[in-house]
Amino acid sequence: MAVKAMKPAAKKKPGKMETRLSMAVMAVLAIVGAGVILRQFQINPGVVALRPESHSQAQPTESGLPALIDTAGSGIAPFSPPEHFGPDTLYEKINGRADLYLSSGFASLKTQRFGMEDAAGAWAEVFVYDMGTPENAFSVFSMQRREGARTAAVGPNSYRTENALFLAHEPFYLEIIGADASEPLQQAIGQLARAFVQAHGGAPTANAPGSGLFPEGGLQAGSLQLVSANAFGYEQLDRIYTAEYLIDGDRLTAFVSDRQTAEAASALADEYRRTLVSYGASTVEAPLPVEGASVIRFFDAYEIIFSRGPYLAGVHEAGGLEAAKTMAGRLAAHLERLGQ
Repeated sequence: MAVKAMKPAAKKKPGKMETRLSMAVMAVLAIVGAGVILRQFQINPGVVALRPESHSQAQPTESGLPALIDTAGSGIAPFSPPEHFGPDTLYEKINGRADLYLSSGFASLKTQRFGMEDAAGAWAEVFVYDMGTPENAFSVFSMQRREGARTAAVGPNSYRTENALFLAHEPFYLEIIGADASEPLQQAIGQLARAFVQAHGGAPTANAPGSGLFPEGGLQAGSLQLVSANAFGYEQLDRIYTAEYLIDGDRLTAFVSDRQTAEAASALADEYRRTLVSYGASTVEAPLPVEGASVIRFFDAYEIIFSRGPYLAGVHEAGGLEAAKTMAGRLAAHLERLGQ
């Protein structure tokens, strides 16, 4: 008697609810993945580098190396040996942020943890970045500054967040990050910063690098930045100082870069203009208070580009043309005075 072959059971088609649930899960995964990627490149110096609970019982370790900061008699003492990182190993300590430092002239990083002798579990980690020059140190300091941060009483190029202090001094950029935001620990962090400054040249410089490049009228406090590389997403724009202005109610960005010679500044201004046009920007014919300047419109923003002597300069992403023209005129006049 022949046995009738059995047909394989037909696969059950997913119902509408299953399909919708699958689509929802995929959407959530996509959002989470995008968030992880964005977070990797977001710089947040106010986050504690290591969890405090994992170090609350740490003990001093004899390494034979001097402490990064001399704290004798202060009630603060190192409780870990200093660590050293170079260009090839920086990612081991600050993975996700290393590129910013490396593109800004990074030479080395030294770190060490300090604790309060009369408060168990109260500690801070000191990060000392040797950036090679004061300009490089200011660049990484300014690129990471948080909006609304409080000025620290250590020097003009310093600020505080809830649990940390940040400082640019000579060729060094410092981050001192506390395990918590308690007042005694924050006072100790201030002591560490002042002790470092005294041991490295004494009183901090009065002005930030590049501060004299911009006119005062409308300048927003704490907005000065130095972009070491790839400014505005354009590879050829390096060593660009930027500052935020409020002109007739419009917020905009002015930029200046010392290219050393008038020929180099003029050539870079023309190259930047042609690059923007090649990406779809349009040239705007408009009367300007700056001879030789170009006005470029890109979507709903205006760019004004010009050179004055050795300086490449202009206005970046202005929402209003009239405010941009006013700013360009003030900036050009200021740079002309610098050259006299």
